[in-house]
Amino acid sequence: MAIDFTLLLTELAREFDQQAGADARNSFLQKVGHRIACRVTLPPCETLLNLELEMNVQLATLGWGQTHLFLEETQARLRLTHNGLPSLGSIGTPSGSWLTACLAGLYEQWLMDQPNAAQGCRITWDAQTPASSIGSLLFEYGQ
Repeated sequence: MAIDFTLLLTELAREFDQQAGADARNSFLQKVGHRIACRVTLPPCETLLNLELEMNVQLATLGWGQTHLFLEETQARLRLTHNGLPSLGSIGTPSGSWLTACLAGLYEQWLMDQPNAAQGCRITWDAQTPASSIGSLLFEYGQ
């Protein structure tokens, strides 16, 4: 028998937001993303292409869409675009983006675990960017 936790997760998310607020939610979910990355690890990758391929294998296993990586050398940052993150209905700001912070934590840990990771770098994203309304999220990894 297949069990669907969609209703439970949706109501859990609504209650969490109502009681804790967006900042606490994002902090909590980013830590959850770190923990997921520690369970779903990536091998050491020597090229950006290999890193993208390995990330996409694990994202497919999770059913969490796919990513594309772009190095912006002049600004010393890595841009990640993501498509296909599951939503919990319209929960989150912008609408449908409740799991964004969890995904950010996942990416952050995966990148920090790579052999040539830059120290002190963090994933950032703009929760107000309407890109997620068209099914795409943008993250930046840098200082």
